[in-house]
Amino acid sequence: MKRALLPILLLSLVLLAACSRGSSAGSGGRLGTIRGEVLLAPTCPVESIQSPCPGRPLAGVAVRVVDDDGNVRASGVSDDHGAFAIDVTAGSYLLIASIEEDPARSVKPVRVEVAAGEVARSDVLVDSGIR
Repeated sequence: MKRALLPILLLSLVLLAACSRGSSAGSGGRLGTIRGEVLLAPTCPVESIQSPCPGRPLAGVAVRVVDDDGNVRASGVSDDHGAFAIDVTAGSYLLIASIEEDPARSVKPVRVEVAAGEVARSDVLVDSGIR
């Protein structure tokens, strides 16, 4: 009886070790998603509560996801509605947009925190220069 119990016990320990190793490795590499829009703003010279002036979506804008060391971790391009979605590993990043047709436009980098399996929402604003 003792001889039959030992192989079963060893097999159970091996299976438990394999399962715990697989779950921790899988969760560390899970991706999160950054969703947002690239918006040109302001679009009106005067904005008020009664007359809001929403930003205008910009299509075809390259958006880079940069880590704290300055490495580009992922990138994407805004669609016809200015929207983008980029999958990255969990972490803290800067979103940096590149306006190729008008490099003089000011684009302030945006800090975004991404959690594994979650969607982080962050828009990128491009300064229109209207004052």
